[in-house]
Amino acid sequence: MKFKVAVIGAGYFGQRHIKMLTQMPDVEIVGIVDKDLEKAKEVAQQYKLKYYVDYADLLKLTPVFFVVTPTITHFDIGMDLIKHGKAIFIEKPLTERPAFAEMLLDEAKKRDVIIQAGLIERYNPVVQTLFAYLKEPLFIQTKRVSPFLGRATDTDVTYDLMIHDLDLIWMMLKKSGDFELRDLKVFTQSIITSRIDYASVWMEFETQKGIIKAHLTASRVSSEFCREISVVQQNSVVYADLINKKLREVDKDGKINEIPVKNVDSHPLYEEIRDFLNSVKQRKPSQQAASPQEIIEVLKIIDKINEGRQDETIY
Repeated sequence: MKFKVAVIGAGYFGQRHIKMLTQMPDVEIVGIVDKDLEKAKEVAQQYKLKYYVDYADLLKLTPVFFVVTPTITHFDIGMDLIKHGKAIFIEKPLTERPAFAEMLLDEAKKRDVIIQAGLIERYNPVVQTLFAYLKEPLFIQTKRVSPFLGRATDTDVTYDLMIHDLDLIWMMLKKSGDFELRDLKVFTQSIITSRIDYASVWMEFETQKGIIKAHLTASRVSSEFCREISVVQQNSVVYADLINKKLREVDKDGKINEIPVKNVDSHPLYEEIRDFLNSVKQRKPSQQAASPQEIIEVLKIIDKINEGRQDETIY
C-alpha cells in the first residue's frame, strides 16, 4: 500500500523534497502546489505530476502533506491542515514565533495527528557518528555559512541556518543531563536583505559536570559553503565536516585520526522523510526527530538572539 502525499511549495526546498519522494517506490505524489502557477507547472512536468495553486483541492485526495513554503505561511497552512486531520511535515523553523509553534503543536496533540519539523542534520551520518563518539564536551564551535542564494529572504539567517546547530548543541547538552543558559552574547548584521544575514553568538551553559561554552557562526553572505562542527574535550578535539562527511580527531599526542562514519552514503533528507512516513504509518511521533519541547526551546533561544543585536548581552 502506497503513501499518498502532497507537496505544498515548488521552490528550492520543495523541489528537493519532490526529488526524494519520487525515488521512493511506496510513495505516490498526488499533486504539488504553488501559488506561482508557472513554477508549479514547470516542476510538475519535470516529474510528470499534477499541479495545483490551492492545496484545498487536495484535501480529499491525501492524508499526508509536506509544507515547504515561505516561513511566514507555515502557521496558517499548518493549522488548517491539522484541523482537517492531516499528518504534516513542515520545514524548519516550523514557525518564526515560539507562541505560534506552541499553538500548532498543541492543536496537533489535541487532534492526535503527526506533525514533524524539518531539522535535517539529525539524520546526517556524520552527526550521528559524532554523537556516538563524544564523551564530555567543554567547548563547541559551529560554522554554517554559504554565499547569498536569494532564497529564504523572508526570514533571518538564525532561523534559516543557525537553527540546525542550536538544535545539535541542545542535543549534546542533554546527553550531559540538565543544563541552563547562563550567558549569551550576540552580534548580528543585515547586509543584503532587511533581515539578519550574519550572526555570531557566544553561549555559556551551566551543566551538572561544569561549564560548557559554545560559539556559533551563521552567514548567507559568505564566499564559501561550509558546515562544520568542532568539539573540544578533555584530551582531544573532534572535527566534523558535514558537507564532505568527514570526521577527524586530534588526540593529546597531536595525532590526527580519521573516524569512520557509519552509513556514510545515506542521504539525510531521504532518511528524514522515511522517518516521518514511518511515524505516519505507526501513528507515533518519531524518536529521532525534534520533540515539541525541543523545538520550542530552540525557537525561544533564536528569539533572544534576534533581539540581542549589536553585541548586547542577555541573561
